[in-house]
Amino acid sequence: MMNERSQASRGELGRLHQELQRDLRAIEPLRAIADRAGELAGFEEDLAEQLERASSAAVVCLVGSTGAGKSTLLNALVGRDIATEGVDRPTTSAPVIYRPADADISELLTGLPGEPPRVVTYDPRDGGGVEAFWRGQILVDAPDTNSVETGHREVVRALAARSDVLVVVAHRQSVAELSSAAFVDLFAGRRGMIFVLGRRDELDAAADAELRAQLRGLAADRWGAEGAPVLSVSARRGKEGADAGGLPELRRVLGDLISEERLGSVRRQNAVGNVARIGAEISEVGPEVEAAAERLREGLEAGAAAWCGRTVALVNERLDQRKADLSRMLWNDAAKVWDGPGGYALRVGGLGTLGLGAGAAVARRNPLLAAGLAAGSIAASRVQGAVRDRAFESTSGLLPGGSELAELQRAAFVDARVAAAELAVDEAAIGLAPAESELSACAAGAVDEAWDRLLRVDLPREARRGVPRPLRALVDLPVFGLGGWVLYRTVEGFIAEQYVGVDFLVSATIIALAWLFGARVLVRARFAGRSAALLSQVRGDIEQRVGAAASRAIGEPSERLEILLGGLRRVELADRAWRRRLHGGE
Repeated sequence: MMNERSQASRGELGRLHQELQRDLRAIEPLRAIADRAGELAGFEEDLAEQLERASSAAVVCLVGSTGAGKSTLLNALVGRDIATEGVDRPTTSAPVIYRPADADISELLTGLPGEPPRVVTYDPRDGGGVEAFWRGQILVDAPDTNSVETGHREVVRALAARSDVLVVVAHRQSVAELSSAAFVDLFAGRRGMIFVLGRRDELDAAADAELRAQLRGLAADRWGAEGAPVLSVSARRGKEGADAGGLPELRRVLGDLISEERLGSVRRQNAVGNVARIGAEISEVGPEVEAAAERLREGLEAGAAAWCGRTVALVNERLDQRKADLSRMLWNDAAKVWDGPGGYALRVGGLGTLGLGAGAAVARRNPLLAAGLAAGSIAASRVQGAVRDRAFESTSGLLPGGSELAELQRAAFVDARVAAAELAVDEAAIGLAPAESELSACAAGAVDEAWDRLLRVDLPREARRGVPRPLRALVDLPVFGLGGWVLYRTVEGFIAEQYVGVDFLVSATIIALAWLFGARVLVRARFAGRSAALLSQVRGDIEQRVGAAASRAIGEPSERLEILLGGLRRVELADRAWRRRLHGGE
């Protein structure tokens, strides 16, 4: 059962580690994270090492200041004199590693700075001279943390980093030494810790209680180790078989920590401690990142508003130049649904009107010339109208040129780009602001969609509404009536052999043209208000679509920003997630 639980825990730890690595990779582009890449990499590497050592022997490292009695304590713990005890300061210049014969300590020794350690091997199957609680484990006596030899401190850091449990040994002069405290700071929360007040035989009861209280306060307040054992020990008396104070309790506590069941818990705690230190690093830069992110959000919103407003203003200036063409298109669309003479009159442009007028003027003297003038002017009007229609349907002239749009984008999003550069590095910063080409495409797409809707939907609808059937009938019926009367008189004259004559036909034609011209003027006047409304409508449509396009353009940078911030928050709170998913967090 225990083995199954252990395997399940290791599997969950592996998944948690993969998620943390994914989030750490995701936030690498943040400038504040890049500035702390070394520290974060160190914690992450230590975390990985803790997880990889799931089945190896426990490593307990004795650390402390000069004269604290670490070597004597090591000898008392293992039941053999394997470390040199003395009064010279410092006594331990090279580490002493006490290890079982079947333990692989290559990982512990690889790349270790300083003097080569002295390795003492014991047979874990042999009970002689080996304390039972210790069999199968590794104990390290590290150099003094406050040694004048600065290289010793590097050795201690390396050994502590490769250990599961630190036994911090102090004496009455070194309890509050900042050098030792600063060293412990490096591993607070990342290693199991036991605090030992050494050389108890040199203290009276009051001093012993006071010093232990000081150690307990440091453990709780400075290192967050409220529940860590704090014991006072006389290792020298323990070796002599006399009252050793907390030595038996130290053996019991160590035996519990290094048991197979408890060791996995200790290593999980160490791993979670590294995750918490990573989260603490993130917490320190969190306000800075959030402030830069807020500036970026504001820059994106303000830039989108400025870009949208200026782009719409430039488009509106160009729309003003199409007012007349919009009215003409409205007349033409109305003419398409008006099959009668009135519709034909609406179709005739300025050239056609002039040609018909000229034809009517010369019709009495030269009917053929009149017909030619009318036909030619109508054909020319049709060609002119077709050219205008094609130009009107195109949106190429509605948008500013590419260089003007690019300059507009640069000016609008300058604050956003500055904030992005403060927040992220290299390509990531570029991706946190809209690209010039993307904005240009967004503007072109918005104008195209709005203009296409005008041409395909709004314009034909307004044209139909502008010439209802009663109006068409009111204009067409008099023309049809005049035509019927002319036809009647022509047939009647033909039968009576009394021809009506050209003057009669010309007069009737002039009357019909005058009526249609008047109707044409009135109908076009009716459409003037409708074309103005259409122009206002298309302005609003373009503004809405350009605004939506601007929102989409800043949407992707905003999503990238939220992904970065989401990863940052997950890493900051990762230790809580680890404790929750590891069932209560040991």
